[in-house]
Amino acid sequence: MEEYLSRLANTFDPSTIQSISGPLSLSGGLILGLLFGVVLQKGRFCKYDVVSGLFRLQDFTMFRAGAPIIVVSMLGIFLLKDMGLIELHIPKAVVVPQIVGGLLFGAGIAIMGYCPGTAAGALGEGSLDAIPSILGLIAGATLYAEFFHDDWSKSFLKLGELGRSNVADMLDISPWYVIVLFVLMAVMFVIMMTMIDWALIFLRRTFNMFVDVTDTIEEKRAASYKNQLPVETKQDLLTKFKKNLSDLFS
Repeated sequence: MEEYLSRLANTFDPSTIQSISGPLSLSGGLILGLLFGVVLQKGRFCKYDVVSGLFRLQDFTMFRAGAPIIVVSMLGIFLLKDMGLIELHIPKAVVVPQIVGGLLFGAGIAIMGYCPGTAAGALGEGSLDAIPSILGLIAGATLYAEFFHDDWSKSFLKLGELGRSNVADMLDISPWYVIVLFVLMAVMFVIMMTMIDWALIFLRRTFNMFVDVTDTIEEKRAASYKNQLPVETKQDLLTKFKKNLSDLFS
């Protein structure tokens, strides 16, 4: 525990942060974080119903807004790379751990209704239900780093390793062929999601209209049936019952 607290204190030491990342990195990260938060908030990504609705196939906001963001990011990154302004540092592709991690990550988002970015944005909006998500993220990252990463680094985390190459490198083609294909697929995907969303809205409104019509018909039928029946009080029913008895024994 003492070692962990010592490393935690060194991580947040100002001199350590400045020596590792440079003097302007914190202010630049703050600006990018604010801009990212604005995009999340304006895109309604910080709403529980929007994120959970994605997994319930009831709200496709994440699909419709996320696909253009990915396309713009891809185009911007590779344009800056071709202009020589940035360098790409591609992480290693390891198939099995990434599939398992993706499934666990997706299950966590489906249960909590937030991912790491949207949880922070939701907390900034005042949604207190984002607090368990953030605490879970911190606890999960700490447990993995302290107890699992070193033990699995040479076994499970090596299953299906493909190296640091992307699809274009594997096919030995220009990355712009892949980018153009991906953009076309993203456009078709957004169009399909929009059509499905419109169809669901139409079906939902049609069903609600059908329910309203049937309720109105039932109410009118009940009112008409009620008007046709004679209105009998309790005293009238008692008098009728006595008369029937007297007719029976007369």
